[in-house]
Amino acid sequence: MNHANLVVRAERWLRNTFHCGVVLTELVAYTTSGETPDAIGWVWGKSILIECKTSRSDFFVDKKKRARRQGAKALGCWRFYLTPPNLITIDEIPEGWGLYEIHGKRIIHKGGEKYTNSYPKLPPFKSDRDSEVALLLSALRRLQH
Repeated sequence: MNHANLVVRAERWLRNTFHCGVVLTELVAYTTSGETPDAIGWVWGKSILIECKTSRSDFFVDKKKRARRQGAKALGCWRFYLTPPNLITIDEIPEGWGLYEIHGKRIIHKGGEKYTNSYPKLPPFKSDRDSEVALLLSALRRLQH
């Protein structure tokens, strides 16, 4: 499975499983964190970031991003990795993140945080709202042209 296939699956997953009303994929726009999310969606005013990884080297490069540093501003109230089976282990993912794998037509939670929209469970992160608004405005501007 290549990266483009994973991003398509992430988009569908955000729309159909998480019921996100707005989903953006690989949108390049200015963010204070410098991130270009593979997929990000919003539901109930909270953002869900999906980082798609097809290789271990891509995963380790992702861990070095400015947004992955402790206390750095970053996208996503919820943050998940989506990978093919057995690409990374649960002990390799950052605290607060969740790991999901694609197994055929199913997406399976392998460990870490698991999304829930039931209260009182709060998301593990406070997202960089300014950067998220910048992404949304960039998408809207593109629709006007």
